[in-house]
Amino acid sequence: MNTKKLIIKGKTLHPAFQKTLQLKAEELDITGILKANDNTATLVTTGVKDHLEDYITWCEAAVKEQGAELIETSDLAFKAYYNFSLT
Repeated sequence: MNTKKLIIKGKTLHPAFQKTLQLKAEELDITGILKANDNTATLVTTGVKDHLEDYITWCEAAVKEQGAELIETSDLAFKAYYNFSLT
């Protein structure tokens, strides 16, 4: 299992789109947390490497459609989450 941090900047992410990010993560068996404020959203995601790569690729395209941009992806030490939550 790997843990990645993703930072999205640009337009404020609508709550419905945040839910879409959560549902896609759950579809790929990814757990973690999304913290959104003003024009920045931070996701900390944990899952198997292939699923995380698929999620990151999907996120890049999806956030562009929302007028935002995935500006940073970094590795973190493993963090265990029970589910994917929005804060």
